[in-house]
Amino acid sequence: MKKTRQFSILFMTSLSITACANSTTNKLDNDAVRWDFDHQIQFRQTELTKNSYRLEIIPNNRVNFTRMSAFLLRQSYLLCRQYPYQLEILQGIEGYDDKRAMPNYIARSLIAKVKC
Repeated sequence: MKKTRQFSILFMTSLSITACANSTTNKLDNDAVRWDFDHQIQFRQTELTKNSYRLEIIPNNRVNFTRMSAFLLRQSYLLCRQYPYQLEILQGIEGYDDKRAMPNYIARSLIAKVKC
């Protein structure tokens, strides 16, 4: 009984040590979907070149365009760390009458290219 207990304690200790030794830090995937808690926005950020990024803001029912555009400006500044940056909207701008003409329209993602 005593040997079984010692063996189980030794086994559990060695198992926990090897589990801690084999843990690796996960590098953020370049194309992984992320969440911004300040704006409650889901987005994908891809690095195209050293000073060029592609931001895709994934819409949901709770986020309006003004919040998405404010996030886009803030994230662009965080990426470039300075104000002279170029922001090119590739997709996702709504027309003024889009909601009235198509009330069940599913909004596309807001996609922009940022050059520092």
